[in-house]
Amino acid sequence: MNASPRISMILFCMISIAHAEATKKSEPAQDEQAKTPPPAAVSSVSIEDISGFDKYPKQVQSLVQSALALTHLELGYLYGSHEPNKGGMDCSGTVYHVLQFQGLKGVPRQSDEMCQWVEKKTQLHLTPTATGFDSEEFANLKPGDLLFWTNTTETKRKLPVTHVMIYLGKLKQNGKRVVFGASDGRSFAGLRRSGVSVFDFHLPKAESPTRFYGYGPAPGLLPVAVEPTPAVIAATTKPVEKTVPAEKPTPPPAEKPAASKEEVRKAVALVSEAKPEPKAEPKQTVVTETKPKATPTTKTKSSNGTVKKSTTTPVKKKTPPPPQKSQMEKTLDRAVDSMRRFFR
Repeated sequence: MNASPRISMILFCMISIAHAEATKKSEPAQDEQAKTPPPAAVSSVSIEDISGFDKYPKQVQSLVQSALALTHLELGYLYGSHEPNKGGMDCSGTVYHVLQFQGLKGVPRQSDEMCQWVEKKTQLHLTPTATGFDSEEFANLKPGDLLFWTNTTETKRKLPVTHVMIYLGKLKQNGKRVVFGASDGRSFAGLRRSGVSVFDFHLPKAESPTRFYGYGPAPGLLPVAVEPTPAVIAATTKPVEKTVPAEKPTPPPAEKPAASKEEVRKAVALVSEAKPEPKAEPKQTVVTETKPKATPTTKTKSSNGTVKKSTTTPVKKKTPPPPQKSQMEKTLDRAVDSMRRFFR
């Protein structure tokens, strides 16, 4: 009865040890955990050494400055750590710490998860055929981008990404590209470095099992560029103001001359004279002369004092023609004339 608990304990310990050994073998060689970090051998640069740093976006400048500050702490490479107070950090832990320090949210902890995070949230640029930085596959590389490497022989992850770093830019002195992160074996300026440091950015050689996988901006570091809608473009675009020449003032219309007022005359009825009927015999008409009335004389004084009499010439009035006689009267007149000629 007393032997069975001892056998159970022995079997439990053997199973636990076997499980620990299996778990250890399943992890990549690069991510093997060390109890204490190896001695740090790090390098650093200043922001004055980076070409065009003053033109970086403010968020990228802050990211680069905080990364370079960690290179002065002499931190070694320590697997599973993302805390500087432990004396070291691993590659994904270093990038995780810097991005968290910038206030980014939802930052994954492992390098493969970071790669998926970039692919879903921003844009992941793959470089499967690039052999140099002059390739078109590196046309979108910018300072602050996350860089990803893969080693298919040392990992069983769904996404074969085992290493991550941050791209810092080019050096003014020689134009070489530099990166920031944690590694144990990469170099800077021809020297092997170990720990949280600045490293040269080299693409793996053809015979190396390591490959550069791709790059992309960290989600949330820079504001997302949103293409404006046509309505926004129309509201924000100022219409082009056309310069219209000043119109000359039009002179006031000339006043028409006032129409001359015509003298209003009273209408006079025109009396048409009736044509006289043909006479059998010429009629003798007696014209009686009328004496002109004496016109008053006016006396005017001359310059000598003598009085001159001014007379006005009488105006002869025309006698109106006698009224026409009727047929009966005309017959009587002819009878009277014949009687007078008979008695003569």
